[in-house]
Amino acid sequence: MEEEENKAIQSINETSTQKATTRRKLNEEVKDLKRHLEIIPDEDDDVYTESTPLARKDSVMDYEITT
Repeated sequence: MEEEENKAIQSINETSTQKATTRRKLNEEVKDLKRHLEIIPDEDDDVYTESTPLARKDSVMDYEITT
C-alpha cells in the first residue's frame, strides 16, 4: 500500500521532461516487445494436418412420406 502511495506522490512531483522521458522509454520497450512477439507463419509445420474433429455435425434431412 505504501509503495503505491509513494509512486503516486512521485508521479505528481515529476516534471514534464521527466514524464516525457519515462513515456519515451516505455514506448521503446513496447516496440522492442512487439518485435519479439511477432508471429511468423511456418508452412512446414505438419502437427495439425491429420487432426480428427472432436464433434461431428450430421446434416438434417426432412423426409415426406406419401401414400
